Amino acid sequence: MSLDILFGSQTGTAEDVSERFACMARSTGVECRVRPLNSITSIDDLGPYILFIVSTTGDGEEPENMKQFWRFIMRRSLPIVLSRVHYGLIGLGDSTYPKFNFVAKKLSKRLEQLGAQSICEKVLADEQHPHGTDGCIDQTFTNIFWKTFGDLIGRELQPRIDQRLPSKYQIQWIDHHTEHDSSNLEPINEMSKIPSGYSSVPLISNTRVTSEDHWQDVRLLEFETNLPYKCGDVAVILPQCPLPSVHLIAEIFHMKDKLNDRFIASNQTSSLSMTVLELFRDYLHITRVPSRSFFEKLVWFADDERERERLLEFLEAGNMDDLYTYCHRPRRTSVEVLQDFPQTASQIPFEYIFDFFPHIRPRSFSIASSPRVHPNRIQLFVAIVRYKTIIALYREGLCSNYLCRLQSGEHIVMRITSSFNLIDDDRPAIMIGPGTGVAPFRGWILERSLDNAKLNMLFFGCRYRQKDAFVENDLLKDTVNLIYIPAYSRDQEDKIYVQHKIIEYGHLVWEWISHKHARIYLAGSAKQVPEQVSDALKTVFMKYGEMNTEQADDYLRELERIKQFQRETWS
Repeated sequence: MSLDILFGSQTGTAEDVSERFACMARSTGVECRVRPLNSITSIDDLGPYILFIVSTTGDGEEPENMKQFWRFIMRRSLPIVLSRVHYGLIGLGDSTYPKFNFVAKKLSKRLEQLGAQSICEKVLADEQHPHGTDGCIDQTFTNIFWKTFGDLIGRELQPRIDQRLPSKYQIQWIDHHTEHDSSNLEPINEMSKIPSGYSSVPLISNTRVTSEDHWQDVRLLEFETNLPYKCGDVAVILPQCPLPSVHLIAEIFHMKDKLNDRFIASNQTSSLSMTVLELFRDYLHITRVPSRSFFEKLVWFADDERERERLLEFLEAGNMDDLYTYCHRPRRTSVEVLQDFPQTASQIPFEYIFDFFPHIRPRSFSIASSPRVHPNRIQLFVAIVRYKTIIALYREGLCSNYLCRLQSGEHIVMRITSSFNLIDDDRPAIMIGPGTGVAPFRGWILERSLDNAKLNMLFFGCRYRQKDAFVENDLLKDTVNLIYIPAYSRDQEDKIYVQHKIIEYGHLVWEWISHKHARIYLAGSAKQVPEQVSDALKTVFMKYGEMNTEQADDYLRELERIKQFQRETWS
C-alpha cells in the first residue's frame, strides 16, 4: 500500500511538513512518495491515496512548484475522474493575511467537484496558532488522519517518532584523506558552482538609502549584467549562510578540518557532489528555526538519558507550548538547538545531515531599474531583516543580510523571472507602493518619463520624509513626468498611510480611472495593504462615482478581471 504526499511549497514549510508525514508513514510500514505538485502532469499520475500539503503565498496565490498542476487541475474541460482517489489535505497559512489558506480552500473545492473522496476533514493550519502550524496540525489532524487512513486500508497505523529511518542520501568521500587549513577560507561569496538557469553577476555598489538613525536599513544594490529583463520582473537570488554559522556547525559535527573535502551524496533518484564547506554555506539552511520534525529526528540519536528525556518531553502532546516557547518564540536556530543537545548532536552520522536541514531557498526581489534607463545594470531595493528576540539575541534574515554584507566586485548568482505585468501602453498609470513596494515602479516611472505623453501617478508611503523617503532623490526631478503623492506616517501626530491619501485625492483618482481609463497597480506586503487599498478605492468609487457598496465591490472586481487593477504582493 502506497501513500503519495504531494506538496506546494514556496518557502519550504510545506515540503518540511511533507517529509515529516512521510517519516510517520514509513515508521508504520506504509510505502510513501514525496513529490512537488508540478510533477503531476496527468490524471494517471495521481495514485489512489494522496495527502496534499499546500501553502498560500502573496495575495492568495499558489506556490511556484504548484502552478503547473494548478492550471491542469483547474481546467474546466476535466470530467469527474477522481472518484477512485481518497485524499487528505493540509493547508498552511497565516490568518493575519486577508486570503488565509486560500489555495487549500480552493483545492479542496476542486477535488470535491472532480469526485475525490476526503479521508478526513482538512486542516487549515495557522501560523498564528498558539503552538504554530505544527501544533495546529497535530491537535486537529494528525491522529485522525492516521486512524481513518488505517481504517480505509484495513490496517492499524500508529506512527513512531523514535524509530530511526534510513537516511535520504548515502555518502561517498572523494578526498577525505586530505587535510586543509580552514582558517583561510575563500570569501563567502565566491561560488564554485552556478546552478542551472542562474548567472554570476558582480556587485557595483551597495548603498544605504535610509538615514543612519532610522530603524530600517534599506539598501540600493546595483549589479552589472547583460541579463535581459523588463520593468516588473524580479531577480531571483540564491543566498549563502554566514561563515560564523558554518564554522559553528562544522565544529558540532567534528568537520572543521574537513571543510574542503569533497563527497558525493546519492540515492535512487539523484546525486550531489560538493565540499563540506559548500554543503553548509551554499546548500543547507543551517540557520533556520527548526520545525517539530527536527526534534523528532533528534530522538533517533539521543542516547544520553537526560537529553533524550528532554526531547521526548518537548514532543508530548500536552507539552506543545513548552516546545514553542523554547524554539519559536525566541526564534532559536537549528545550530543553537544542536548546541543545547551536544551529546545527541555528536551521535548524528554525517549522512543524516540532509535529513535534518532543508536546502536553501532562492529569494525574489522586484527589480527597481529600467533596461532602457540603466543599460547593463540591475538595481534592487532590499530591506534588511534584523531584530532582537525575547532572549535578547539578534536575528537576521538570511538573504537580506547576505546582500547587505556584499562588497563591490563580489559576485552572486541570479536569474530573472517574470512577475508583475506592467502594461506599457499610452494609458495613465496609478501606482501604489508603500516602502520597498515602490521598487517595481521606480524604474518604470523613469522609463515612461522618456515619453512625455505618458501620465504617471505614484502613492508612496514611508515613516519620515527625512529618514526613509528613499525614492525622492530619483523621482522628484524635472525630467520625471510624475504626480507624486507621499504619505509620511510619522511626521505628524495622526498616522497617515497611502490609503488615506487615495481617499484625499479621490477626485483625481476617479477622474483618471473613469475618464482616462488609467491602470492601477499595487505592490507591497500582502498582510494588510491590499485590503486597505481596496477599501480606499471603493470609498472613492462610492463618493465620486455615486455607487453603493455592492456596485463599488462589483466595479473593483471588474477592474481586476480586465487587468485594469493589478496587485503584486508578498508574504
